[in-house]
Amino acid sequence: MPRVNLSISQELYEQIEKAAKKDNVTANYFICEMLEEKFGKKVVYDYGAAIASMISEARKIEGEFTLSDLETFSDVNTVIKDYKISATPAQVRARLGKMFNEAVRRGNVKGVERATVVRNGEEQLKFLSRAAVYINKAGKTRKNS
Repeated sequence: MPRVNLSISQELYEQIEKAAKKDNVTANYFICEMLEEKFGKKVVYDYGAAIASMISEARKIEGEFTLSDLETFSDVNTVIKDYKISATPAQVRARLGKMFNEAVRRGNVKGVERATVVRNGEEQLKFLSRAAVYINKAGKTRKNS
């Protein structure tokens, strides 16, 4: 995928970042989405709607979960196929994962945090088969696996 190096004023970047945060997406994605709307002729994956849906789904899960437990994340293959989107499921999931993790890190997903485990006396982020594990602290905690 081609890359573009864009230099803009700090003021403009702050405005873009503010608008992107409002949509729970990154500034980079926000700019790409605007360009796709303006110049794109293909149907593109709506990351903003997907992240909003994933946040809603995550708030309903009790205890620990991975992104594959969220219906929106699991159904990426179907959406791409049904709408003939020119991205691969791996590309979409990677971007969704990064965006969701960023939303959790920023506190935009109330009650949801990265799950941790203590190993050798140190608290570390928890993973399950290389997938990040999250925990909904607002819900009941499941048994740790």
